[in-house]
Formats: sequence, structure tokens, C-alpha cells
Amino acid sequence: MKKLIAVLCAAVLMASLLAACTGDSSSTSSATSSDSQTGTSSAATEADSTTEESTDTAEADTAKLDSIVSTIEAVNEVPNPRALDDFSLENEIGLTMDNILGFKGDVTNDQADCALVLAIQAKSGCADAVKTELEAYKESASSNLYAEFADKVAKAQDARIVVNGDFVVIVIAAINGPDYADIDAAIDSALA
Repeated sequence: MKKLIAVLCAAVLMASLLAACTGDSSSTSSATSSDSQTGTSSAATEADSTTEESTDTAEADTAKLDSIVSTIEAVNEVPNPRALDDFSLENEIGLTMDNILGFKGDVTNDQADCALVLAIQAKSGCADAVKTELEAYKESASSNLYAEFADKVAKAQDARIVVNGDFVVIVIAAINGPDYADIDAAIDSALA
């Protein structure tokens, strides 16, 4: 009886941890917004306004984001993919949308897998903040699973987070996917 309860508890916990893997496919979108900033002097306020205007008028390079994701997914196919959307980034991965100019990515919708490919174009000066939040996501994804999911834990622990200018990429290899050497080469190629 105790084993049955333990197994049921583990199943419920796993289902809640993998809730990110369930849901409908959504189209990829880009988010543009910024908080207003105020300065202590009129010069600082004017500089902030200029920065804000250039950030608000900047557009995501969707062609580059598409290219990055397709290059990486050619090597690390995401089984049963679900396109990531604003809700997924903010509530499942824990990203601050105010730091993001645009993104594209897929996560597996298969509970037996953990594959993820996500390319983000951060707003100017925000790439390090995005990287920090992705590192926190990587840590939580690789530390909250039971021993019976050791293969997923190992893949999540080895996840790659790479920054190149304003572009930030995170990749978690598929369970039956390539080793990370092939993924590293694909990331380098995609960000070149």
C-alpha cells in the first residue's frame, strides 16, 4: 500500500513538473514592451526617452530567429513539438518579457522526453538578464526530478545556454537525440 501511494505521489509530482509539456500548439510570437524610466534630471529623462523610443521601434529579426531554430532542430529534433508562446516563456520558463524583443522555439509535448530549442532576441543590453533567468530554469529543470527520470536530469544538466550579441539560445537535447558535441556545432553555425 505504501509503495502504491509513493508511486501515485511520484506520478502526480511528475505530471505537475511536466505540465509545460502539455497543451496545444500556439504560434510563435514576439513581445515588445518596456517600462517607463524616469531620471533625476531633465538630461537623464531625455536620454531615457530616446533609449525607450529606439527600443520600442526596434523589431525582432524573425528571419534570424527562424534560421537559428531550424539549424539547431535539424540536429536536435524536438519530438512532438509545441511552439513556445509568451505564456510559456513567462510562466513555464520564468522569463521577464520586458527583456525580450522576439523569440522562436519548440518544446517537446512528449512526457517521456525533455527536448527544448529556444532562440531569443533580447532587447539591447538585456541578454545577460535573459541568460541568468535561463540558467535558473536549467537549474530547476535538472534538480526537481526523481531518480527514475535520470536520463532527463542528465540532459537538462548538460543544457546549453549561449549568448551572441543580443541573441540567447537554450537547447536541451532530446532523450534519443545527438550528443551535445553535435548540438554545440549547430549552435555555433546558427549564431555565426
